[in-house]
Amino acid sequence: MTFVFDLGGVLVDIDVQGFLKRFSALLLPDSKLGVSPDELLGGGGDSFLHDYEMGTIGTEDVLRHLHALCRPEVTDEQIRQVWFSELVPVSEKVKSLLRNLRNEGNTVFMLSNTNPMHWEEYIMPMFCSDGYTLNDYFNRVFLSYKLHLFKPEPAMYAEIEKYIPAGDEVIYIDDVEKNRMAAPESWWTMNSINAII
Repeated sequence: MTFVFDLGGVLVDIDVQGFLKRFSALLLPDSKLGVSPDELLGGGGDSFLHDYEMGTIGTEDVLRHLHALCRPEVTDEQIRQVWFSELVPVSEKVKSLLRNLRNEGNTVFMLSNTNPMHWEEYIMPMFCSDGYTLNDYFNRVFLSYKLHLFKPEPAMYAEIEKYIPAGDEVIYIDDVEKNRMAAPESWWTMNSINAII
């Protein structure tokens, strides 16, 4: 069997309201982040966040953009810490589930609209700790900023289908309905990991 997991809202919880509150404390009095809560959950709309998660701009571009909105004394490290705070750390329960699925011979993929700061500096180190590597959790990781593709674009799912073993049933877990609706019809879809934990 092949399992395809979304990241935010499935493998890790998302604290959008807390993030917005913490980020607003860094802003200049008349500045706004320019991304709504729905856009933060759904990929940034037409904002800089969407460009970042598509891989068309890099971390330094984003930091420059955010510094222009923040008080002069705000540092890169402060911005990074607030940026990371949108995602709740990966739980041991989830990590154990993923390792068990892999150990039982299942194919396990991650499919995420995400950005380099969240993945490279925050999430990936959580998986690559305590003697484990990404390979202990996933056969492959499909990330929007690396593929320059974005859920729910059909090409994103077509990329994954290249690596699904022939004859495998697919269970796809994503908390965003439009992403589940865009998945191939043969995939079983769920909105939460709770049913398999």
